[in-house]
Amino acid sequence: MSNIKHIIQRIREGRLKKLLAQLLWMYVYVRRYWLLIGAYILLGASGSVLSLGTSVVSRNLVDAITGVNSLEIVRVAVTYVGVGVSQIFINAVKSRLSLKVRLKVTNEIRADIYEQVLRTNWESLAKYRSGDLLYRVNGDAGTVANTILTFLPNVVTTLISFGGAFVIVVQNDPWMALIALMGAPVSFLTSRYSARKMQDFQRKNQNVASDRTVFDQETFQNLQFIKAFGMLDRVTEKFHKIQQESVDLALKQNKFQQSMTIATSLVGQAVGYACYGFAAFRLWQGQISYGTMTMFVSMAGSLRGSFSGILNMLPMVLRAGVSAERIMEITSLPRDSMEDKEEAEEIKRQAKDRGVFVHMEDVNFAYEEEKWIYRDGNFRAEPGEIVALIGPSGQGKTTTLNLVLGLYHPQKGKVQVGNPGGQTLRASSSTRCLFSYIPQGNIMFSGTIADNLRMVKPDASDQELRETLEAACAWEFVEKLDKGMDTEVRERGTRFSEGQKQRLSIARALLADAPVMILDEATSALDVATERRVLRRIIRKEPNRTVIVAAHRPSVFSMCSRVYKVGDGHVREVNEEEIQEFLNEF
Repeated sequence: MSNIKHIIQRIREGRLKKLLAQLLWMYVYVRRYWLLIGAYILLGASGSVLSLGTSVVSRNLVDAITGVNSLEIVRVAVTYVGVGVSQIFINAVKSRLSLKVRLKVTNEIRADIYEQVLRTNWESLAKYRSGDLLYRVNGDAGTVANTILTFLPNVVTTLISFGGAFVIVVQNDPWMALIALMGAPVSFLTSRYSARKMQDFQRKNQNVASDRTVFDQETFQNLQFIKAFGMLDRVTEKFHKIQQESVDLALKQNKFQQSMTIATSLVGQAVGYACYGFAAFRLWQGQISYGTMTMFVSMAGSLRGSFSGILNMLPMVLRAGVSAERIMEITSLPRDSMEDKEEAEEIKRQAKDRGVFVHMEDVNFAYEEEKWIYRDGNFRAEPGEIVALIGPSGQGKTTTLNLVLGLYHPQKGKVQVGNPGGQTLRASSSTRCLFSYIPQGNIMFSGTIADNLRMVKPDASDQELRETLEAACAWEFVEKLDKGMDTEVRERGTRFSEGQKQRLSIARALLADAPVMILDEATSALDVATERRVLRRIIRKEPNRTVIVAAHRPSVFSMCSRVYKVGDGHVREVNEEEIQEFLNEF
């Protein structure tokens, strides 16, 4: 029995530790905006004080009327109106300030989390779906921001309402205060139970909302594919299924909340009747006035409401804790290291005269333990060379490029970049400034052609844009467009053919003017003549540039200094005969 108790205690300690960690994480933002939150608290506190004052003034007004004291009626009536008008203006200012604070804090928290996510190590971040990350940055961050803005002000205003009402009632009749708080133990127990259940509901709600965001994003991103395969009915059916899952969860949560509300409301109602009956009894005995009875009933309601409000804040904190936990899971991931940034920039400056080499030495890499992509992989690309990677799909060509870019890190061996005869660095996030990269899929963004090109060089002139377009053999179709470089690309470049998107992607990579260019199947949609022309222009534009190509086309291999085959757990240089064997298999 003692062992069971010990285990339960350990579980509770673990929960408490986790909750404290979440609260401390949120406190960082509270401390950052304490002036704004403080002003909001003061306005809320003043509103609570005026609300208490209204109850006291109401008593005086009723007593003045029943006592038929005309002079007292005028004074109390003026005070009553003054308090009411003051509340109107305070509420207006509070609403305005609340909006400003909410917008500022919410946007800054989201921006802070957004930046942290972008700077997270890619190898760690790749395990998460983009839609899930999107919901954490927006939905979860919004929940945390809302709690930060409302929790402390609500605590202060509720405590003022509770404390003020308790003091006023105790001063007039301690027994009334005791009766008003009779329902407190029941409310405390039900709140403690419901808090655990609500935390579970919140976690499930966040997961369902995240899944819905992922599904919606993927649907619209792949709508062309869905239409092409006639999958609309199946996608719509899945959409309704996700909706129904959300509805079922919401109804289940609502059912639980309503059962708790009914239980606490019945207790509250019973206590309210007891307070009203006790006040009526005191009035019947002539021990209090009509005004005092009115105040007692009002204050008793305020006591019950304030106590319930205090207990209801716990679920709010727990809901925010779930969101904070989801955000902390992402923001606690390893960050990109930029410790070699200055050295990498120096290598880039030297590259104009000396170029940059890329060497992979005895590299072992696996995405999962013991599931090796390859072992003892070796590869080298020198300045002025075009080096190709070949191999069956899914055997590690793109993985090799990701290792070169420092997006992944080998379990053994090293990937190095540097100037021949000069400084050398391990491939990392710091050394990415040495690369321009054209991935599979030819990623294009919403905006104009010029906007897409200037993403890598914001200050590029129109003349520079034209020169890079010419070098990529893209100007020949861009100049024929009605708006030329100002033509809208549309999302993912849907208005252009694959070959045109490839040439625009190559032009963007050329504009980055990096000493190493990586093309991952980036010329596969071009005809052979255009492909050879593009590669020649890339080298001609910068003779010291190192070009690494993942390809299947023999037209590329004839221009390469070396060809490496990736597959069967190895990376090795192959000769012309082995290249031909691969092409025959392919």
